[in-house]
Amino acid sequence: MTRNALERDYSPSRYARDFAATLARQAEEGAALVEAHRPARLRYVDDPAACTDLFLPAGPGPWPLMVFIHGGYWQELDHAATNFLAARYLPRGMAFASLGYGLAPRVSIETMAAQCRQGVRAVTARVTGLGGVDRLVLGGHSAGAQLACRVAAAEAALPTGLTIDALQLVSGVYDLTPLVDTYVNAPLGLDPVRARSLSPLYDDLEVLPPLELLIAEHDTPAFRRQARDFQAAVLAAGGTARLHDLPGCDHFDILDKLGPDREA
Repeated sequence: MTRNALERDYSPSRYARDFAATLARQAEEGAALVEAHRPARLRYVDDPAACTDLFLPAGPGPWPLMVFIHGGYWQELDHAATNFLAARYLPRGMAFASLGYGLAPRVSIETMAAQCRQGVRAVTARVTGLGGVDRLVLGGHSAGAQLACRVAAAEAALPTGLTIDALQLVSGVYDLTPLVDTYVNAPLGLDPVRARSLSPLYDDLEVLPPLELLIAEHDTPAFRRQARDFQAAVLAAGGTARLHDLPGCDHFDILDKLGPDREA
């Protein structure tokens, strides 16, 4: 595959209908929700981007908790990009946390994963103190799916005694090695060895909790292929992985389809 073809294969915006409009609408919905249902702001490391908005439902705990990690190819967006998703969970009596982390080139992917681990620990500790967690789901979109896998592989048991019960991975990147020769790598600075070491596809997959993979009909061929390959690898390792191919969606508006009914 030529470099131009490879870069197109890993450019979700080229396959989306109007990604800028979708991101703007989702941001507006998130801002409106924050005004109507004020979240708690949690900070867990000395990095302004490493923060979380925690939304709690009405009524006493313990609550099911979804912690979600945003995408952006490890170099764009922030935690607020997924705040709009809380509106799907709160009416069902579920807590929701949008997890933030530092971005490249200022921060390495290894540091991002460490920050996300700290974020999950901080969120679960706070919710445990406020009423308890009765089920913990960790989600991620695009690059956030890679980070969610890294967190789940490293956190077999959280300091609170909780475990991650399920993963929900949306249009994710599970093999970073093809990105080395694309524009995506300019701020990341990956070489093939480091890219492989950061790829969930090559991790010990049997340690992952049951996972649900979501992919969009209008995702790029590369993202669709990565989802199928990752499911096959998890199943071959003896794990549990369900794949849902959502019609009529692209890499960005697939998030509009998320909610409690999509959980693994």
